[in-house]
Amino acid sequence: MHNEDKELREMFGQQNPFRVPEGYFDTLAGRVMSNLPDRKPQEARKSKLVALRPWLYAAACVVVLVVMSVVWLFHQQPDTPQVAVASSVSATSTSDSSYMDEAADYVMLDNAEIYACLSDNY
Repeated sequence: MHNEDKELREMFGQQNPFRVPEGYFDTLAGRVMSNLPDRKPQEARKSKLVALRPWLYAAACVVVLVVMSVVWLFHQQPDTPQVAVASSVSATSTSDSSYMDEAADYVMLDNAEIYACLSDNY
């Protein structure tokens, strides 16, 4: 790489062949600004949506709270129907064996699993 640099310097010299006209950078900013289209300042161009953004956030929070409270209210299960079901099951079963048969059918346990559960308890 150094050899190529040396060859180029020997061939063309150390001088920069490019020149900038006098006063070019002094007037560059003014010429660029004159070529840009006229626009209003950034603050004056705010859209209505940007101005309404805080109100939209507040409305979204209120909607989320209302939906969560409705879901919470309708998914609560009162304790009284569960007690009524349990009392009706105990009232209909006349003996302990029929209650155990219904419970085993409900949980779908076979005899070996029932014996294993009973042996763990004693």
